[in-house]
Amino acid sequence: MKRLLLILIATAIILMSMGTIVSCSSEPEETVVLRMAVPWPPGDPVTNNIEEFIAKFNDQATGKYVIELHTGESLVKIADSMDAVRTGAVEMVGFPTGVFASLDPVFAAAEVPFLANNVEADAAMQVGTLPLYDEVMTKKFNSKPIVSFTCIALDVISVNPIKTLADWKGLLTQSVSPQSAQFIEYLGGSSVPMPFPDGYQGLQKKVIEASMQSSSMMIMFKMNEVADYVLRGYLIPASLMLAINLDAYDKMPNDIKKLIVKLGKESQTSTNEFFISVAHENTKTLESMGLEVYNLPKAERDAWAKIVQPYCDKLFQDMGEDLAKKVKKIAEDANTKYPYKE
Repeated sequence: MKRLLLILIATAIILMSMGTIVSCSSEPEETVVLRMAVPWPPGDPVTNNIEEFIAKFNDQATGKYVIELHTGESLVKIADSMDAVRTGAVEMVGFPTGVFASLDPVFAAAEVPFLANNVEADAAMQVGTLPLYDEVMTKKFNSKPIVSFTCIALDVISVNPIKTLADWKGLLTQSVSPQSAQFIEYLGGSSVPMPFPDGYQGLQKKVIEASMQSSSMMIMFKMNEVADYVLRGYLIPASLMLAINLDAYDKMPNDIKKLIVKLGKESQTSTNEFFISVAHENTKTLESMGLEVYNLPKAERDAWAKIVQPYCDKLFQDMGEDLAKKVKKIAEDANTKYPYKE
């Protein structure tokens, strides 16, 4: 009797264990949420392109992972983006690449004055520089760049026309990055640092007389209401980046890693193509808004470039010989393929 009781107890334990195993194995995997913090508002062309990337990823990740977008600095301020993704405060971020040149010289590659002839050359450069960013970010910032794309150069919108070097003298000009600030000072202007969305208000209140912005931002912020002239010369190339926390990336199964990298490359191509198209349309749009658009002649552009060259040399020197050589070669190849057109 005692033996039979022991057998029954052992059988019950085995059955309970099997039930637990079956129960655990039948539970669905929990979806991993990746919060992406970006500074651009809803409806911004940059945001729209990011949303396309996210939609494809969320669809193809089939519930294993989901990217959750937080726009307009609602989760992280631009200045805190690199630290936030490094520490894992958020899993993903988007930011203007050149903003973080003070953290590492590699990021200055995005905004070396006159480095790209035009938007096509700028887009081509993003493909070449992404691996350079990856090498530095994985080693120093516990993060991995997924997408890097042109967002059109910083040119100038102003209350008075700017056509020659003399027009820069003492010009109160909004700068949106360390590179644009130095550019303004070298040409004889007076740099007024302020976040790029504040340019409209600065011009309206006459705190500034000009603003360094991409043509898309001039249009989006309706800066024609407070300024009359636009200078276009692809003065300072500009790019944006999406990055992921390296710990979050390393935890991904291989299929999801491959997916996010693959879709990142596809997004780089499609977003570059989008901004190339937009850059050419923007001149007509600016003119239709009542702005006088002046395309800088090559001879004048070359003269300005010579004046700013000592600053460019310093940026390259800070990168180190090896990195600077790579960046220059990437730019040379792109500019040879896409020469400057007035």
